Amino acid sequence: MGRADPQLKLRLTEEMKEIISAAAKANGRSVNSEIVARLEASEAGDGAQVAELKRQLHSEHEAYLRLESVFDSQMNLIEDFRRVIRRATEEGIGQAKTIEALCNILISLDAAPSAEVVDMAKRLLEVAIAQRNDLTETVERQKQRAT
Repeated sequence: MGRADPQLKLRLTEEMKEIISAAAKANGRSVNSEIVARLEASEAGDGAQVAELKRQLHSEHEAYLRLESVFDSQMNLIEDFRRVIRRATEEGIGQAKTIEALCNILISLDAAPSAEVVDMAKRLLEVAIAQRNDLTETVERQKQRAT
């Protein structure tokens, strides 16, 4: 820095002047050089701080994107499970209807089977109807929740 460089008058408290003077002496430079060195360090420090904040922001953004991807995968998996459960429920309803039909046929045969077989068919028919009703109600509740 030469005499041709711009000059700046600076007002400091006496305490601040003593701090800078002591630091200049400890660092082996003039008070002016100490002030310039501190300003340069401050400027470089801000740049380093901004760079660190940018790095942290980028890192957190990457973590957010990974988390969002995991969330999307989880939601897709949940939707797949819902489809499987819905399909299994529908198949259960279909099987219950088949059992109902078979029991009704068995009960109404002209050549009636034994009383034990008819009784068993009636109990099985009751269970099939109850199961079908339960599954149908479950499907209806799921449809209502989905809307």
